[in-house]
Amino acid sequence: MRRQFRFAGFVCLGLSGLALSGCGSSETSTTPEKAATSAKSSASKEVTALLDKAVASLQQRQWQPALQTLNDAIKLDPKCSDAFFHRASLLADAGQAVAALNDFTQAIDLSPEDSKLRHTRGFFLMTQQRVDLAIADFTKAIELNPKYSQALNNRGLALLSKGDLKQAMADFEQALSVDPKYVEAMINRGFTHYRDGKPKQALADYTQALKLNADNVSALNNRGLAYFDLKDYEKAAADFSQAINRDRYNSKFYLERRECWLKLGRDEEAQADAVKVAWLNKFNELNRTVSNNPKAPGKFVELAEHLIAGGEQKVALASYDAAIKANQDYGRSYSSRAAYWLSQEDYDKAIADCTRALKSEPHFEAYSIRGDAYYQKGNFVAAIADYSKAKRFDLQVAKAYLHRAKELRADGQTSEAAEYIERAYEIEPSLRKSE
Repeated sequence: MRRQFRFAGFVCLGLSGLALSGCGSSETSTTPEKAATSAKSSASKEVTALLDKAVASLQQRQWQPALQTLNDAIKLDPKCSDAFFHRASLLADAGQAVAALNDFTQAIDLSPEDSKLRHTRGFFLMTQQRVDLAIADFTKAIELNPKYSQALNNRGLALLSKGDLKQAMADFEQALSVDPKYVEAMINRGFTHYRDGKPKQALADYTQALKLNADNVSALNNRGLAYFDLKDYEKAAADFSQAINRDRYNSKFYLERRECWLKLGRDEEAQADAVKVAWLNKFNELNRTVSNNPKAPGKFVELAEHLIAGGEQKVALASYDAAIKANQDYGRSYSSRAAYWLSQEDYDKAIADCTRALKSEPHFEAYSIRGDAYYQKGNFVAAIADYSKAKRFDLQVAKAYLHRAKELRADGQTSEAAEYIERAYEIEPSLRKSE
């Protein structure tokens, strides 16, 4: 099995959840992604208002207005480290690494004693694979605040990436001495034990982490891999199954569980997981396609149909909505969704969607689906009319003619009924023998 351990502890630089305090605030949060740095410059109400406005823009995912607002704040107060810090985070998320690093550095120069600034720049440097510089920043953050558990954990991860198990373990131990319930540090210590050839100690850490947070997929995944290496395939499969319950779109958990099923000789379950992995691979491919073609409704429809095939109906309906939003006159968005409504026996919605589809783009599929919906509602006249336009000639169509013939006979229209019966036999000769 290819081992895919999950580390814990690093945080996203995304700004949408940040709370800005304004320059000169003495309040700082306990995590760098929410840190509002204590700038040395005196804050004007105008600058603070600009920072608040930037937060509002970020919460609405309006990146360009947020950037412009932060630019205005910096222009108004070039010594506001808060503004530089948050602009750096925004630029980092936008992939502008050089500009982001410059802003992080400027913020640190303005507030050199702020441990959280050092730590956040250290994280950013890790994302750029500049591990030694990251370690230097984490170390400085720890010097400024010896009980900075997150900086200790992240420095441990940086050291672990360099293969320094001893020093990494020391950092994880120190982080846990500061915060004994620090789940991420516990998971990372477990992995370090595992790398050091101590699987039982690793299992103990993963299990303790799960007692503190039963939903932690990193702990579940890592413990499953440890159980697998110890040949306890039942427990490994159970952990991977729990990981799947919490992150059902992650194909590697299915791959890992499949290996357990194979070891246990449970070929049917192994095959089911292999099918799911293939479905997820296609799903990821389609997701990338729609991301690159947000105005192509056909791509969203293809994604929706794939989701329905995989039992993801609610998500599929959102994809149909996206297709319609991309182009309200693309008829196949409606007819494809109508097929879903038909499968759910919601015939009125199926008919409505087909009617809308035909208004935009007449096509055989819409007539055919609407015909089936009318058939299920017992409206055989409308069903036959739609089947004719769809140019369908199959058993379902033949049965529609027979049902209509029965209605005509009941109304005393025997000759017309006979014509419908004969038409049914022409379409499906086997019905003549069954009568």
